[in-house]
Order: sequence, then C-alpha cells, then structure tokens
Amino acid sequence: MSIRRFGKSTLLAGFLSLGVIGGVFGQLKREIKKTALTSENGPNYLEPGYFMFPIQPGLANSLSGGLGDLRSNHFHAGLDIRTGGREGLNVYAAADGYISRIAVFTGGYGNVIFIKHPNGLTTVYGHLKELKDTLGVYLREQQYRKQTFEIDLRPAPGQFPVKKGDIVALSGNTGGSGGPHLHFEVRDPKDNLINPLLYDFRELSDNLPPIIERIALKTLTTTSRINGEYQRINVAPVRRADGTYGVNQPITASGLIGMEILGYDRTGGSPYKNGLNCIEIKLDGKEVFAYNMDTFPNELTRLMNIHENYEVEQLFGMRYHRCYVADGNTLPIYRTDGRRGRLPLFDGQPHEIEVTLFDVYQNPAVLRFTLQPEPATVVQATSVVPGSAAEAVTITVDESVLKLAVRNFRTTEVPVALLFHGSTIEELPVSYIRQNQGIYLIDLNKHMPDSIQVGRGVVATNFRKRILPGKPQEYEGGGVKLNFDSKTLFDTLYLTTRQLPGGILEINQPTIPINDYLTVNWTPTYPVAVDTSRTRVYMVSGGRSRYVGGTWKNGRIEFKTKELGRFQLQTDVNPPSITMLSASANGISARISDDRSGIGTFRASVDGEWLLMQYDYKRALIWSDKLNPDEDFPDDAEVIIEVTDRSGNVSTTRTTISKPKPKAKVKAKSAAKKKAAPKGKSKKRRR
Repeated sequence: MSIRRFGKSTLLAGFLSLGVIGGVFGQLKREIKKTALTSENGPNYLEPGYFMFPIQPGLANSLSGGLGDLRSNHFHAGLDIRTGGREGLNVYAAADGYISRIAVFTGGYGNVIFIKHPNGLTTVYGHLKELKDTLGVYLREQQYRKQTFEIDLRPAPGQFPVKKGDIVALSGNTGGSGGPHLHFEVRDPKDNLINPLLYDFRELSDNLPPIIERIALKTLTTTSRINGEYQRINVAPVRRADGTYGVNQPITASGLIGMEILGYDRTGGSPYKNGLNCIEIKLDGKEVFAYNMDTFPNELTRLMNIHENYEVEQLFGMRYHRCYVADGNTLPIYRTDGRRGRLPLFDGQPHEIEVTLFDVYQNPAVLRFTLQPEPATVVQATSVVPGSAAEAVTITVDESVLKLAVRNFRTTEVPVALLFHGSTIEELPVSYIRQNQGIYLIDLNKHMPDSIQVGRGVVATNFRKRILPGKPQEYEGGGVKLNFDSKTLFDTLYLTTRQLPGGILEINQPTIPINDYLTVNWTPTYPVAVDTSRTRVYMVSGGRSRYVGGTWKNGRIEFKTKELGRFQLQTDVNPPSITMLSASANGISARISDDRSGIGTFRASVDGEWLLMQYDYKRALIWSDKLNPDEDFPDDAEVIIEVTDRSGNVSTTRTTISKPKPKAKVKAKSAAKKKAAPKGKSKKRRR
C-alpha cells in the first residue's frame, strides 16, 4: 500500500483538518488525485487554482530547493523559486488575504512577509529585496520608531488587505539566502507546512525520476552483522538498461539491520539537487517503511537531525535518509511495521529488498537487491597472533553500542574484557575476531563502565551518567554542572565529560545531535588567563572556532548550547573593523567586520539623529535607508557609526557629509579657433 500521494488523499486531509498525522494512515491510492482535497468537516485546502504562482506567473520556471530538503538542523520549509540570478522581480500575492506578519532578520528569511488567506492558509515570501508601496513605508516607519534594523511586526487583520495578483514586494537575496531567489511557503492554521507543488503550478514541470546515489546498511544491535562484522557499509548502486538500479557486490547480513538512502531529485530545467519526496522500502515484497514529505509540522523541523544519519553528515557532509524510525524520532511522516522499519534478518535465508523513490510528480526510481545470510561462524580464542607491543585499544560509540577493537594480544588466547563500574566488575567475552583484532561489543543500555581492561591494557571511558530524554535531569562533577530539560535530548545520552588543557571542556562528541538547549555551568580547572569581560565560550572543531557566548559569575561561566562537542574559552580583545565607503547627501555606506566573536550590534546617527542602516552580513555591508527617501542629508552633518562585537569591544568612526563637488566648467572654444583652416590653406567665407 503506497503512501506517496497522501498529500492529495486521506492522510493529508486528516492532518490538515485535525492538526495531527499520527494514526491517520488510511487507504491510500497510488494514482494522482486531481480532485480538490476536502475532509468531512474541514475546509478545502487544495482547491485547484486557489493560488497563483508568486513570481513571473505564466512563465516556465524551475526550483533550486523543495519542501523537506535536508538542511542544517532543519527541513527546508518550502520552495526556492529561481529568479535567473537577478534581484528585483515582482512578487505577487498568491491569493486574496491580508498581511499578517512582516519581519526583517539578519539571517534566515531576511526580509519576509506572511499573507493570511480566507481559507485559513498562510503563504510566506522570503529573502525579499524590498516591500512595495505602503508596506515598505510602514516597515521603515516602525524600524525608526523602535530604532532597530531587525524587527518582527504583526499588523492588525485587515490593516493591509491584498488581492490575488497584487505586487507586494521585489525578490532579493536577503538573510541566509545563498543567491537571488524567492522562498515560498504554504502553512495551515496549525503552522504545518504543505508542499506548494501540490497546487499543480503550470509554471513548473518535472519528468525526471529521482537519483539514487548510495545506500547504506547499518548494524543496530550487538548481535547484528553485515559481511561478518558490526559495522556500517555504503554501496553505490548501478543503473541497469531498464532504468532500475541494482547492487553488483554480494552483501551478507543477519540480525536487526537499518537501511539509509542518499539521493536527490531535480525539477525540469534546473541543475540543482532537491530533496526526496517519498521513500518506500519493501522486504520480500512487504512494505516495512514509507516516508512522505508532502507536509510536516513546522515545530518539529529540528527532528531532521534524527531523521538523517547525523554522524555521517557531521563527518563527511553527506545527508543520508534513515529508512527506519530512530529512537526519539516523533515525526508523523512515516508508515512502518512493528519494527519501525528495521529489517529483521534472523532466519538465515536470503531476503529481497526493494527501494522506490518518488517525486511529487510521481516519477519513480527503483532499486532491487538481495541480502544473503551470514555464514555460521564460531569465534576461536586461539586464532590471533600475539604481538610484541602493549595491547592497543580503540573505543568507538555507535548510538547505544560501545565497540572495543583490541590488537597486540600477549598470547594466542583472547582474554575476556573486564568492565569496571564503581566497585563492580563484569566479564565480557570477545564478540568476534577480525584481522587479528578482538572486537568486544557492549550494550550501553545494560552496561556503562567507568573503565575497561583487556589483558594488561586499561582504558577509561569517561562515562558520567545515563541521561534519559523526556524529563529534567542534572549532572554535576569535574568542575561542570549540566542541566537538561525535558526537550533537550532526542534519545538516551551516555554522558561523557572531561576538561582538557587550554581551557577546553569536552561534552560527548559533535556527532551526537540534541534537540534543545543544554545549560552548562563551567568552572575551568586548568590555569588560563581569563579576562572575564572579554572571554567567552567558543565551539571548536577542525581548527575552527564558532562563538557560543556565556555569562561569568564568581569564576564560573554559564552558557547554553544545542550542540555537543568541544568548547573553549577564548578572549577577544580586538574591536570590530569599520571602513567608510561613502557619506554624501544621497546616502551613507560602510563595511563592518569582526575577526573573532562576530558583529553584535551597530548604530548610526546623523547630527545625533538615529539612522536606519540596512545590513547584508554576506557582504559585510551596511547602508543608509532614510525615513524620507527624497530628503538629502544636510551638508557637513556629523555622521557617527558605532559597532560592537559580541564580546563587548566597540569601534566608532566619525565623518561628515561631504558637499557635492561643483561640476567643472568647460571653456567654450572660440568660433574662430574651431573654424581655423589648416596651415598653408585659405578658408573660404560662407556667404
């Protein structure tokens, strides 16, 4: 039973009218339904023709992004409509309604407007260059009244009515945009996002199937094996002559296995890779997992980090879709069997896998392959070759499994591992041997050791506490106090902490995602020179630093983070840089930058009067936006620009409005000189 069209079927109708998705998977048809979507008691949310295309209507267009694309810490919330690399195209109201929200953000949406429509839906238009007519005047007046660049306004219903096709703004590249385009969203009354492609805009077309780049298979328990090991493998499928995909290498697997997909889709006429709309997985002909991105709750967008394989994305930059529902994932966009999409390979038989990807236009891509059973093996304790060096132990943590790889055993007999936890000691036999290494697998739900001994080698794990999701919890020790609220974690965290030289605090690894803020109170134990007025917390990784912040009190610094990893105290003593570009009667502009903590605030004034400065952080540029665009700045007026970084360092520059230079007078040449004849020749006079 396919779910790939629940956008125009029972599921989306139930979701939109009831505000929920879970439990409403019903009888879903494979055919595209061209009829309007209605529910028994709810409004018609997919009325054909209700929305017009919001930019260059009637002209063929294409996309650089789609709903549900996997982005940093979120699902993409709508369509990115291409504008040919240009700014300033007219943006049209997609339907009748009124302006319900106007906002300006340094990042994110940049300049954005929301339009509320009579049917309860809201459309969103982001990265705008400017707002048109009365909207632009209203926005500027409010920015001057509140003396702020960033602003978030909620006009009264009916204050700014619009008609379908009204020009409301010009397209741009503001905020976090990576290039000129229009970001366009459709939201229902409960702030659930709906795929705008469900409205069948004629300006867009797509007859291209999705592309399957790679698949990955992953062991999910200590007894699972892939090709004889506890591991994750990835494979590049090959495309066959009939257009389907296959796998040309043998794969053996047993136990509980998870599958992941790396792929993309394109709309017609676009070179950009967009996300996947629908994934279906079948095991021996029976559907075990289905994912559909026709709609999702905006408030759950950060769960993208647990939908994807976050560790692989952090390490390698590739965003694999998990084709099973991970623990802690409450996104209501799946249909699964009793094992939530995990593949149960326990019977020692071959199993047929079928993967189908669909885009919104129903173009399919199909992959078929076979998983062979793992051969029965018996671990032989005498199968290793002794080493002359000391035992070498490598520890890796894979979700709830701790993996020890030990080499250089002193004898041919492989010893048990001793797990120390406080005053208790437990023995753990080797799980298997591979390439002269003993592999020990520990289920952290059952054992969370302080240290582990194999032979003469002892390694500390730095585990502090098992932190459960869904309830407030606290840990204190080693100069750090951590406060977890009920929403901080997706799943159980096997907490590790340690302080390192150089003013570094390590909290687990950056490959583990968390959902909401963790509050950290940190007393540095290593001697560091701390100017608390300028020293803050930075996240450090790969030689790079990113400002986090923090507040000092009695030798402790408190900060909040939505990421785990290494945090370092760094002192920023350098003020921001200001480079004046122009200061004339027509306008003022400057470049501003900071080399460490980043720009915090900026302020400009002319003869003491606050001046609105627009800001594009991508170009490090600010420029004036006068309350009355037709008025010139007075000659010789004093201009002051003050910029403060996030560590409190301040830079100020002063200049005056320069008078326009008078145009140089061009001396007229005498008529006699202009008409002088060449030497040696007489010039006839005209009669």
